[in-house]
Amino acid sequence: MNSGVRRTFVQGLIAGGIGFGTVVLVFALANVLAGRSPFYTSALLGAALFTEITDPAMVEVTPSTVLAYNGVHLMVYLAFGVVAAALASLADRGRQLWYVSLFFYVFVSFHLYGAVQAFAAPMRPALSDVAIWLAGGAASVAMAAYLLWMHPRMRARQSW
Repeated sequence: MNSGVRRTFVQGLIAGGIGFGTVVLVFALANVLAGRSPFYTSALLGAALFTEITDPAMVEVTPSTVLAYNGVHLMVYLAFGVVAAALASLADRGRQLWYVSLFFYVFVSFHLYGAVQAFAAPMRPALSDVAIWLAGGAASVAMAAYLLWMHPRMRARQSW
């Protein structure tokens, strides 16, 4: 693996970790403010993904569902981070590529968040759409900020 590819891959893993951590923190805070376990949303989505439970009232916060869901969630965010880093690396080559990269970043982001809402359809009454979009938006902004910080040439070319 050449150094440019390695650098992009490492930046992607870091960006994905930042996105994952941001979502975890937003949902933990939202759950605590709602008087629930900070792990409630992970247990709810883990039950939707790995069990046949369709009633949110039947969901129990257990380490197995929380860890299983967070494992999948982390892998998705790491993959998304690598894609985002590749797009940032592409955007670093010129202004016109910045717009293309931004478009695909936003496009992929919205589809990932929509996919979460689709697979968790049975649990939707217990999930806050605002929290889902806020967590996803905060993660996207945090990841983009990190990648912009890592690519000073890309920042310098932009006229904000």
